[in-house]
Amino acid sequence: MKKKLFVIFILFVLVRCLIAVEYLELNFFIEPQFEHEQMNMTNFLVKNIRNDSIRQVNVFAGRLLSTPQSDSLTAFFINTIKPDIVSPVDYYFFDRSLQVDLLISNIESDSIAIIKNQIIHCDSFKVGIFSLYSPDFSVRNVVSKHAKLKTDIFKIAKDQVQYLAGETDYIIMLSSLSKYIDNDIVNNLDVDAVVSFDYQQKSNEILSNLLTKFFSVITKNGNYGKLRLEFKNGRVREKWEEVEFRGSEF
Repeated sequence: MKKKLFVIFILFVLVRCLIAVEYLELNFFIEPQFEHEQMNMTNFLVKNIRNDSIRQVNVFAGRLLSTPQSDSLTAFFINTIKPDIVSPVDYYFFDRSLQVDLLISNIESDSIAIIKNQIIHCDSFKVGIFSLYSPDFSVRNVVSKHAKLKTDIFKIAKDQVQYLAGETDYIIMLSSLSKYIDNDIVNNLDVDAVVSFDYQQKSNEILSNLLTKFFSVITKNGNYGKLRLEFKNGRVREKWEEVEFRGSEF
């Protein structure tokens, strides 16, 4: 009798595991261009994107502030908001007071904390994300000499995907490159989604490899992008939507 009850218990646990559904939401603030005078209100609004049952991860990328600012102000903004993930294109590596790691896969520095990728751990699945800056980033901007931009983006992307494929269930490429280059980069790579932080919004679609979803949003226009991931029966499904953000009114 005890053996029978034990078997039933094991089967019950297995069935629960099979039918369990887990969610993760990544909120993408792309090119938000916030007014620095409204920093505290923006911080309040970002912190209050809540869902009691679903974990939220806030991602900031592109130009964070509305007008060209000193690195110290951009760093102060980042330190105040404390995004879970941040890839700013209006920070030029001069100010060294950053308290948040930057996610940049093709820039190296011995003075600023930069991470090549980030893995988001959920109970049942893991999401990997890496970030590519356009090679013209250091051409268009005056960048500190200790920040070394690597231009072999195809190899860098391949190396990141090869690593993340063995560690995660879903891979996101955050990219400031053109959509055409994004398409070429992921053509033979197991990337599930590209989220663009190019300064122009592009149409959302499946790229030519018929595997990778391409998503684009410009937060300064009023919305942020929410990528909702559902993990069920060993598979991740995604849903993208644009959500109105009051902070864009500033």
